[in-house]
Amino acid sequence: MEGSIVSRIQLPRATEMHLGARDTKPRMRQPLREQVDTENPLHQLLTTIARRKWFLLGMVVLGGVLAGLAGLARSVEFEATTQIILDAPGRIGPNGTDAGMLDATIDDNITTLTSQGHLRRVAAALRKMEADGTVAQSDSGTGDARPDPVNGGQSNSHSFASGLFSRIWPQSKPEDLDAAELKALRKDLRVGQELRSRVITVGFTDNDPTRAAMVANTFAQLYIDDLATRHQASDKLELASIVAALPGVQSDLAEATDRLEKYRLSHGAVDQGAADSAARETADLSQQISLSRADLSASEARLQNIQDLQKQGASVSALAEAMGSQVLADLAVRQDSGTANDDLTNAINLEIERGTARIAAEAEIYRTQIKTLETRKNVLDAVAADTAGRLSGLRALEPQVSILTQRYNQLLTQQQELKQRIASPSAGVSVLSAAWPPTNPRTLSPIFLIPPGMVLFGLIGGVFVVLRNRLDQTLRGVAEAEAALGVPCLGLIPQAPTMHAKRLQQLVLAQQKSRYSRAITSLLVAAAPKPARNRSSHVLLVTSSVQDDGKTELAWSLALAATRLGGRVLFLDLDGTGARLTNEFLDEFTAHKPHNFFGDYVSDRCALHDATVAMPEIGIDFMALAPSEDLLALLSTADSSLFTDELQSIYSVVIINGPLGLAGPEAGLLTSWADAVLFAIHWGKTRRSIARGVLEPLASDASTSVPVGSVLTQVDLQKHAGYHFGDSADLLLERVS
Repeated sequence: MEGSIVSRIQLPRATEMHLGARDTKPRMRQPLREQVDTENPLHQLLTTIARRKWFLLGMVVLGGVLAGLAGLARSVEFEATTQIILDAPGRIGPNGTDAGMLDATIDDNITTLTSQGHLRRVAAALRKMEADGTVAQSDSGTGDARPDPVNGGQSNSHSFASGLFSRIWPQSKPEDLDAAELKALRKDLRVGQELRSRVITVGFTDNDPTRAAMVANTFAQLYIDDLATRHQASDKLELASIVAALPGVQSDLAEATDRLEKYRLSHGAVDQGAADSAARETADLSQQISLSRADLSASEARLQNIQDLQKQGASVSALAEAMGSQVLADLAVRQDSGTANDDLTNAINLEIERGTARIAAEAEIYRTQIKTLETRKNVLDAVAADTAGRLSGLRALEPQVSILTQRYNQLLTQQQELKQRIASPSAGVSVLSAAWPPTNPRTLSPIFLIPPGMVLFGLIGGVFVVLRNRLDQTLRGVAEAEAALGVPCLGLIPQAPTMHAKRLQQLVLAQQKSRYSRAITSLLVAAAPKPARNRSSHVLLVTSSVQDDGKTELAWSLALAATRLGGRVLFLDLDGTGARLTNEFLDEFTAHKPHNFFGDYVSDRCALHDATVAMPEIGIDFMALAPSEDLLALLSTADSSLFTDELQSIYSVVIINGPLGLAGPEAGLLTSWADAVLFAIHWGKTRRSIARGVLEPLASDASTSVPVGSVLTQVDLQKHAGYHFGDSADLLLERVS
């Protein structure tokens, strides 16, 4: 009997049932395609952006909306400016200053304007002005007092809540409030120089344009008043010192004048012009004596040099150069040319004596000239000494009188100027243009914030999309899967709307031109042998790493598609985790449940036909593993070749729905049962590290005659087309008439 226990135990396998070596598809043995980026980085970036265009558009719209809302939510601010101008360089400060110090003076004024002391004075003045305004409004009988800005503008209705909160959480100290007020005042303040001019601009920003103008004017006016007060106090101190010094200077001047008049009466008149002429002539003689002595020193040094050269036996040319004699130089040339004789020697000696005598005569002339000049100078010195004796007292008294007179006049002038400055004090700066309440806000309109917000959020969205694409560790393309896993990728299976038994049967068999049916049929033809007259049967093992990879759906789809090839098809379910779809097929297409299981058949407790149940409506026989059976023990003890030969002798295609790769080593033991192994991978969901970790031991357990290929399942064809991989998914998108 076919498939009986006795035939498998006692009888050897018939020769005519031996199928020989397993034939494998060339598709399963072709070299792996490398994942080559044929696109440049810019094109890849544009592809990624185009794929996520709706997300980026949403980010851009969101950025524009948020920027517009932020612009509407923020308060409108107005800036009022007051311009002050420094006086001309000759008038700046009480003592005046040079025009070159203008930059330093402007820096000093700006630093003083923004100093902590001036800010405190402005804050105190503003508090006083605002308090006076509050009192005025309260006295007017309106009954609506303006809130105090120092207290944050809180109303009386919050007084009880504020008191309760202050008991639970103490309020800040007064000095902290002052620091916060000064910080807010400094934040809204702007002080700067206008270009390179003497104008300094004081600007203040506030929500109320009237208050902004008031603060700016107060800021500048307080500074000017403070400078004027300081200058007036300094002028008063200086005036007091001048008034105290005037009597002493006046008394000294009177005494010096009396002494000068008495000296003139006692010594008579002196010719000041003669004395000055003698002094000038003495100076000229001193200069001439100095020049003559310099010439004498040069002549003596020259004569001494000639004498030293003669003692050292120097050459005639050296002596000629020292004397500066051209005749001696010519004689030296004649002597060097070899025409020396007694006459030439005598001529050279005579010329040397003449040169030496000439230089000595020059030195003597200089000595005589110096002696004459010194005699004349001594006479003039005697005359000058006599004149100086008579003028010494006069010259000592006249400068004293002149200096005291100048000092007295200067004090009187300063006294008059100080009285005028005290009467009308000046700060050295003045208001050039007072601030008026501005009409145009300083803040931009919300519409101007929308484009930057859109650009910013667009860039954020683009960076997020690029980073997400770079960090994506899932598998999506055929070449990508082959490069990551090291095995051929046999195809992509589109995502089906619903995965029920009846719906799956209609998709594969009834709708043969649908994308799902075409993909499943192409995968089966790629993995199973081509139909031929003497074709052999084929065993396909379908496994995956996790349950969500669509392994069971892929196995049933291949079994349904195999019925179109003719012959009997067996679906061997060895995975208990995907029982939902399998139970639907049993409930839909079988009349009764199987009484025996795969363990009974492998353990020789029943025949093959007793362990299978027929599904005549779809042309598939079904055999399953009992829930209580240990698949690992069954596979480790069973002879796979014995059972595969029996299955191949009866069925043309056997689909084994294997266990999960993460569940244990059972999938690796089942590779010896199969002619090909299909590894299902959920498109865009299964991480490549998990798939690679499960597939590596599975491929190593398979023999060289059992090829392993991957299959991308549940592919979203529309999203897949956005990646522009250019693989078999593009063929599935084409319509078939």
